[in-house]
Amino acid sequence: MISITDRPGLAASVRCWPSRVVTMISAMTIPVRTICLSLAGAGRKGQDGGHGCDAICSHQNRGARMRVVHQFAPAMSAMIASLPGVTSAEHIPLDQRWNLPTDADVLFVLHGEGDSRSHDEGLPRPAGWPGSVRLVQIASAGIDDYPTWLFDAPQVATASGTTARPIAEYALAVMLNHAKRLPTITLNAGDEWPTREMQMDKPLASLEGRTLGLLGLGQIARQVARFAAAFDMTIIATRASDAPSPDPNVTLVPLPELVARADHLVIAAPIGASTRGLLGADLLGRMKPDAHIVNVARGAIIDTDALRAQFDAGRLWASLDVTDPEPLPPGHWLFAHPRARITPHLSWSSSETMRRVFERLAENIRRLQAGEPLLGAV
Repeated sequence: MISITDRPGLAASVRCWPSRVVTMISAMTIPVRTICLSLAGAGRKGQDGGHGCDAICSHQNRGARMRVVHQFAPAMSAMIASLPGVTSAEHIPLDQRWNLPTDADVLFVLHGEGDSRSHDEGLPRPAGWPGSVRLVQIASAGIDDYPTWLFDAPQVATASGTTARPIAEYALAVMLNHAKRLPTITLNAGDEWPTREMQMDKPLASLEGRTLGLLGLGQIARQVARFAAAFDMTIIATRASDAPSPDPNVTLVPLPELVARADHLVIAAPIGASTRGLLGADLLGRMKPDAHIVNVARGAIIDTDALRAQFDAGRLWASLDVTDPEPLPPGHWLFAHPRARITPHLSWSSSETMRRVFERLAENIRRLQAGEPLLGAV
């Protein structure tokens, strides 16, 4: 991850953000204010080579030529416009998010919110697309919820890696929650206090010595592996490529062996033709009866009907941050099943997420101007 403080020009630009911009960002649910605060120690004048912030900003704005259009909160426009080389930043309302202009240089786009690439007929291609657009920066790591025509732009980049840590933290949290049975052992009244004999009859589980299976070995899975190694877990993985394991603690195994050995199986693979419905009746049936599945990828990687059959047979447990369909309709059986725990696709969320995504945009704008390879290029 490239930090804003690693780029002197960009850091200077951030120091120039007026207090009203910080106030606007603070009013949003995007904690980018931390970017400003991290640079506060540099001061507003006299600590940037003899130039105050006004001088720096004036210098940066000379020769600026990029127009950025984004789908985030309107208050983010001022922050984006302050980046070196950016002339203006304009907001597109979410209800018009695919009404994209073709006279911009950079598009900073949000998640498709269910506008799947398999439903392009509902997302008409803008006339003249991609026009003058040079870069489409996607705010998510996955690309399956965007219209196909979006990728006809000269360069498209994702935010891959920016959410790896919070997603890995989520995976470890639900694994610990499952092992320690936190919902079950939480007391609501004094008369629920268990006897010592009851505690010994059903001791809490441990992650130590358990086998963690990783379906996929991208940045998220590798971060999960680093955390799991601290718990002395045995870590195995299956990946699509033939590349060797990038982590000495992770042993690559075939998929059938992965599901058969895993006590906890973390799904962190991209969705595609080879992974859609991959965990069906056959592979789910090979898993240990008490195995725990954690899905932080895409819900459709698991055959939901096959998973229900396993649950109803008294087999498997699952912590699902993603589902198929998503969102689940009211009354869906997964909400009430005792073997499933559902969260609303929030494993990516953290106080640092939007700062990291914004840093990715800033760095890729710099790279675009410098003719350097983009981070997260598709």
